[in-house]
Amino acid sequence: MFRRRRRPVRVLLPGEKEGRRGFLKKGLLGAALLAAGGGSAWLATRKTRVRPGLRRLQVFDAAQLTVLLAVADRVIPDHPGFPRPADVDLPARVDAVAAMAHPATRVELRRLVTLFESGFGGLFDLSPRLFTDCDGAAQDRRLRGWMNSRIAVRRTGFKALKRLVAAAYYGSPATWKAVGYPGPPVGAELAAPRPPAPAVREEPPPPRPRRFRPAPVGIEPALPAAAGPGTGAASGD
Repeated sequence: MFRRRRRPVRVLLPGEKEGRRGFLKKGLLGAALLAAGGGSAWLATRKTRVRPGLRRLQVFDAAQLTVLLAVADRVIPDHPGFPRPADVDLPARVDAVAAMAHPATRVELRRLVTLFESGFGGLFDLSPRLFTDCDGAAQDRRLRGWMNSRIAVRRTGFKALKRLVAAAYYGSPATWKAVGYPGPPVGAELAAPRPPAPAVREEPPPPRPRRFRPAPVGIEPALPAAAGPGTGAASGD
């Protein structure tokens, strides 16, 4: 008896459709940009300074994870009580989410991250520098430029990067308390039977008021008048 192989769990990223071998809306110019981001010799001469402690994982290498962490630092707002992306091990969580995507989608993601990091990716925003070498204001300008771009690959690429890092961040249990989420029910909470609902005692309806009926007045028979002196049935006449 043959055991059926389990199909890998996959997720659809922004813009991805079931059965498609790609998820980014590219067009001719977008395809050229993505190809340049995937292996241009000019881009290869400019190296990303990798953050300490990062290494290649299933989908992304250390440089690409450095870029994604920098994107998360700008996209995830800094609020009191919320951990920062590095505190929830965001690079590992992002890589785990991307690993569930279609193999063709993973290739596009790697090219997208490389293109976004490169000076070529910031050329349209007049910032031909590596994204990780820019200060916070310049990084925000590049993100806005991609978000509002007329080039489809930049718009869909921005959505993919933003939703990817947001899903990895807010999917971490370290952020659940800050957003007020108690977490999914596990273990005994799933197996424990629910207590029966208390029985509702039905009160009898109040008695209907009785209609007042006056008692009938009895009519007594008239008594004969008393006979006076000298009168009667027998008289002396």
